[in-house]
Amino acid sequence: MMKYYKNSVGINLIFIACCFSATKLSACLADEKRNIEPMVHGVMIVSLDAPMMASIGEKIPVVVVIGNERMTKETTILTVTCSTMKQIIGREAETLDGLSSKKFTYTWNTKGLKEDAYTIRAEIEKIPRETYIDDNVKEAKIYLVP
Repeated sequence: MMKYYKNSVGINLIFIACCFSATKLSACLADEKRNIEPMVHGVMIVSLDAPMMASIGEKIPVVVVIGNERMTKETTILTVTCSTMKQIIGREAETLDGLSSKKFTYTWNTKGLKEDAYTIRAEIEKIPRETYIDDNVKEAKIYLVP
């Protein structure tokens, strides 16, 4: 009888240790959740459209659509560049109504460039309290051929 009693005490101690560990773990996870900053959306690049291939010397249309994911009116700055050449294609401040979008068309002059792949980058500046900024940048590659 004593043999079974000793085994049950050992099992109970293991059970208590597991419960204590689980409680500490869940409390630790709860503390970690409190430290995570919530994602707050704001403005975004909805789309960036440009031809994949063009001839050197052409004026290439670059179309960018920006959007406001908030209910309130927001002002931001849109910058479109050829990041390969560090050349600004367009830059302007824009105010968007709540839950709206706006389309911009720029022209990129490729006169004097060489045959190569070029990266066009559209970037919209972060607005106050915006924490989710992964959608504030889009890029497109354009291959220039003779």
